[in-house]
Amino acid sequence: MRTEDLGDLDRNRAVERLTALWALNEAGLGGLIHAMRVPFTGIVVGSTAVVLIALIAFFAERKAKAILKATVIVLLVKAAASPHTPLPAYVAVAFQGLSGALLFGFLPSVRLGALLLGLLALWQGAVQKLLVMTILYGKSLWESVDAVGRWILGKMGSGPGDLSPTAWFLFFYLGYYTVAGLVTGGLAGAIPDEIARALKTARPGSLPVSGEAPELVLPAPSRKRWWQRTPFKAGAVLAALLAVLMLLHPGQEGWARGLRVFVRATIVLAVWMLAVRPLGQALFRRFRRREQGAYGAEVSRALEQFPALRRAAATAWRRSGDAGGFRRWKIFLVELIVLALAGD
Repeated sequence: MRTEDLGDLDRNRAVERLTALWALNEAGLGGLIHAMRVPFTGIVVGSTAVVLIALIAFFAERKAKAILKATVIVLLVKAAASPHTPLPAYVAVAFQGLSGALLFGFLPSVRLGALLLGLLALWQGAVQKLLVMTILYGKSLWESVDAVGRWILGKMGSGPGDLSPTAWFLFFYLGYYTVAGLVTGGLAGAIPDEIARALKTARPGSLPVSGEAPELVLPAPSRKRWWQRTPFKAGAVLAALLAVLMLLHPGQEGWARGLRVFVRATIVLAVWMLAVRPLGQALFRRFRRREQGAYGAEVSRALEQFPALRRAAATAWRRSGDAGGFRRWKIFLVELIVLALAGD
């Protein structure tokens, strides 16, 4: 279905509403997805962004320009609504937006662009984790994973086969994200037509106003316990890695290897905390000051739409109550988008 078949629908307003929804997803809607008890909520939050970017491409006349503008607005809103967001989260949003602009700007098919964007967005998250672990711990991490894997296979009475345990781990890890990316991209490519059909039968002005529906109170992010924080997780991985090295290389060699890993991790963390992160924050503050002047009005309008969109989310949440898990997420998302686009 083409956007020309939607009659009097204002495509510019549709793009503006979708941008506000994308910003809401980045600034707090993830808490609602956590409340749904959907498995792998991080993937679901990223998948929601992919769907919204595909819809922006579907409704926009100049797809690449609209997505780039939406990306800047979302980054600015995210910084205003969640000022303590870590830098990697901004990198993920920027990557999704830039990838979407390139794909939908050059590919004539929204479905193909959505499929590729789903793959790239999910791969980006997976590869980022692998790179961080490799930079932090070095090749000793993968040597230890390989050694533990071979020990487990030996206890099970089976040999390692042609592929090492590390290769099997990477195969299944990246394969899982590949499948998730294909599912996300397939949904993102199909959902625009579903939204377009729903909009043809939706009553205008159906976005709940104040009093018609209670505003959805998004679950506040709970304060992480000490064992849930990143330094503890990094320390736990380091301790396990050191223990494996000591077992694999008893005596002086094990201590020497363990010390090298510890020093490496300490240096990497120090460089990140003392140089990379402050520089990244300074560059992002400069970006915000520069772009705020150009997009200040759009950012204000997006933030002003948050209360109405939260009320729409409350309505969509109730309507999706009969489903569960991923199915509820899809129904909720379709209902929310239709309410947002059909509203005055």
